[in-house]
Amino acid sequence: MQETLLELGTEFGAAAVRAVGALGATAIGVVLELNGLQALGTNVDVVGVWMTALGGLLLVVGYVLASDALDLVRAAQSAN
Repeated sequence: MQETLLELGTEFGAAAVRAVGALGATAIGVVLELNGLQALGTNVDVVGVWMTALGGLLLVVGYVLASDALDLVRAAQSAN
């Protein structure tokens, strides 16, 4: 019984870490994307392009981490 609880705890802990990482990556991605789009209208177009690209990349990373967290939770629930 205790081994099962420990296994579930580690699986849900890994899912929680991925979920927090997804939230952080998405939040930073949104901020970079918005700042990059605002910078595109000024004289620093190169910086705006790079910020927009990096923001888009972080949004994709956030999506991948969130889907991994959901897969871990679903796998733990189906194992029961």
